[in-house]
Amino acid sequence: MSVGFLIAALAAGAGFFIHAFVGSRKVVVPLLRAPHVPPASRWLMFLCWHFVTIALAGLALGFGWAGVDPAGRTMGLSLTVLAAAAALLTLYVCARAGFRPWKVPPFVLFTLMAAAGGWAAAG
Repeated sequence: MSVGFLIAALAAGAGFFIHAFVGSRKVVVPLLRAPHVPPASRWLMFLCWHFVTIALAGLALGFGWAGVDPAGRTMGLSLTVLAAAAALLTLYVCARAGFRPWKVPPFVLFTLMAAAGGWAAAG
């Protein structure tokens, strides 16, 4: 059993539920109603939002497998790299937008997953 991968799985699972159920009401509904956003942009953002929901579910399942079965270690390592890349992308977007990264939930979430996966990889 790998505690690090299980922590990453819990983070991804929590992110999935928050993203799918809380975020959809607070972000997607207003976005779809925003008259100043062109329809093509609106629906592309809708697609991206739901892709991230699927990705978070996949991260949770993959990290969970890596956490309980040594055969999933390669999956866990791959997802750790993916989470680290997502954290870096989020950091870049924060820098461009002038946001403080620690106040942006995706940065915190992906950084936690990458750190927990890195801890698992080192152990």
